[in-house]
Amino acid sequence: MILGILRGLAHAGAKGNKEAIIAAASIEAPQIRISNIIKERSKEEVQDRNLKTSAYVDENGEIVIE
Repeated sequence: MILGILRGLAHAGAKGNKEAIIAAASIEAPQIRISNIIKERSKEEVQDRNLKTSAYVDENGEIVIE
């Protein structure tokens, strides 16, 4: 959990926990990692003004940021 805006790198579940989540007031990081899954975000995605506050691994094994 980040108390504020996430602009740097975050790696949740570093020891293999795919049920870990990332939560912040706003996620503006160019890269998010959960377990061994990495999501690279384009500059446009990072600058998107729609508030993104959480990231998790979905049932397809992909990181979802919403």
